[in-house]
Amino acid sequence: MTERFKKWNDHVSETTKDIKIKNWFPLLLYLCAYIITDLFMMYAIFRNPYISVDSYLRRIIFSNLFLLSSFIFMFGKKTSAILFAVSELLFIVYGFAQMCYSHANKTLFRISAIFSAKEGTGFAGSIMSEISTKVKIGFIVLIILTAVVTFVTLKFSSSPEKGFARKFKYIVNGIILAASLTVVLLIPYFLSSGRMDNYGSFDKYNYINFLDATTLFKRNDLFTCLERDVVCTVKQQFTASDSVENINNYFEKKQPHQDNDMTGIFKDKNLIVVQMESLDYKGLTAENCPNLTKFMEEGINFKNFYSSRFGNTFTFGTETAINTGLFAPSGAVLSTDYVENSFPYSLASMFKADGYSANEFHFNTADYYNRGVMSKVFGFDNYIEFEKYAENKDQLFEVDDTVVTDNGLYNELTKDDKFLDYIVTYSAHLPYSIYDTVYLEAIKRHPELKTDDLYDKLSIYRAKASLTDDMAGELVERLEQDGLMENTVILFITDHFCADLADNDVSEALISNTPCFIYAKGIEPQTVEKVCNTSDILPTLINLFGMENCGKYIGSDIFDDSYDGYACFQNLSWITNDFYYSGGSIAKNYTDAVADDDFIEKMNEMVRERIDINNQILFNDYYKQ
Repeated sequence: MTERFKKWNDHVSETTKDIKIKNWFPLLLYLCAYIITDLFMMYAIFRNPYISVDSYLRRIIFSNLFLLSSFIFMFGKKTSAILFAVSELLFIVYGFAQMCYSHANKTLFRISAIFSAKEGTGFAGSIMSEISTKVKIGFIVLIILTAVVTFVTLKFSSSPEKGFARKFKYIVNGIILAASLTVVLLIPYFLSSGRMDNYGSFDKYNYINFLDATTLFKRNDLFTCLERDVVCTVKQQFTASDSVENINNYFEKKQPHQDNDMTGIFKDKNLIVVQMESLDYKGLTAENCPNLTKFMEEGINFKNFYSSRFGNTFTFGTETAINTGLFAPSGAVLSTDYVENSFPYSLASMFKADGYSANEFHFNTADYYNRGVMSKVFGFDNYIEFEKYAENKDQLFEVDDTVVTDNGLYNELTKDDKFLDYIVTYSAHLPYSIYDTVYLEAIKRHPELKTDDLYDKLSIYRAKASLTDDMAGELVERLEQDGLMENTVILFITDHFCADLADNDVSEALISNTPCFIYAKGIEPQTVEKVCNTSDILPTLINLFGMENCGKYIGSDIFDDSYDGYACFQNLSWITNDFYYSGGSIAKNYTDAVADDDFIEKMNEMVRERIDINNQILFNDYYKQ
């Protein structure tokens, strides 16, 4: 017996003697480096007051990072070291970009937004100035850590060269890979967030479909966000083609539009849409915006309008919703992925079919968000870039009233007998600095709005917003002088709340209640209390101008009595005149009404279906069918 044990022991010792610690420590180094980076990202991004922390210890982070570490470790020493260095540096860059983006936009982005990254470079200096020195040093340390781990791996580790040691590496690593992959695949079935409804919790839905990067990050970690973003973006391309029947069924079930007292009241009048950059209720006050305040009081004021944000961008997302009636999809670049799509029921297309000209005006170049192309996709005749059409090329083009004061631009605005003009303003955009040229122009005109406080962003913001108000007043005045105001309707609508001044403790849904009102000479003032959202604007305008509703809009005419009115958001929260629903329960009551389980389930299902159908319309180019 002793002799047999000795032989077995000698055999095992001989077989395993080539298993060395130096064969295995790279796996530990990779894992530790990834975890340190991921934890630092939580620290760096959670320092942004807009993103509250749920917990610093995550239940999913380790399975994902074990999975990545084990996969890289499967390769030879040199290959795995290179893969680690490249992936770690990309992750650091991704985290840094997310941190900067969250400071400016109160949210995280999908990776598809990198195709629009150049649009944000002009504000990089302002954002960087708000990031603490500690955080910047932390990112430098991470880069140094990556270099050290790579060097140590290449210098001191070795790949097992002999039979059993090599097999042992693959066996153990295979077990780690399998265990990690199993946990990752099971994650959706263990996620929960409050009340379970008929399609599962939002956490599960969000993990599978990745609608809201910020919530996924808060529940898990940044690496999980990146992993789900890649998977969902790829999956989206393969599942888009089976949805036409679902879309048809959705519109067949939708309540047909009913004419009402507001139908056709603006028939054959001109329409100017003024999309106001960042001009929320904090910025639009009687003190700094007397013209806009007056027009809001004397016009049709949609008091409970919500500029719901979907997709990666604020401004262009709203522009898309107003023009097409569709929200931007998550995980796709609207301004590049849908340039071949048809929008025969867009705002411009409907007005052109009724004999109008249609032009879009913006100071930015045509390649900014690819607007030169997208304006044509939306149906506009021309994209009027200020610098190309203005008579005075030396003007300060960031000042909104350039479109009125410059004869070259104003003539384009009013040259046709029946016109639809879409003006995207800019003056109220960040940065909010006392050295900003737009701010300096604002206080030159309105010295009473000046502040000497470097950190008084609210006053700086309101001063810049006064230039948008100047444009509004001058536009109405010049239309009056030219005898055009009698026959012209102006829709003033804000694209999104001012993210840089957003309240830290208020949800994005609630602060998305932004100004939206229609001004027309002689119109009877009214305040519309019904909750509505950006996708409702197009069918509402179609009704007001007496055009036939095609029945293919996601949103509804706000004045239609059969439409109860609501706003939904990409984290599946929703608002009605009675309730605000978020996180699995009614978070706020506006009336004495009681929401029973059936009502909540019905609303949840409607919101989810609406988001899915919205995306499927875009993915399938449905309107071209």
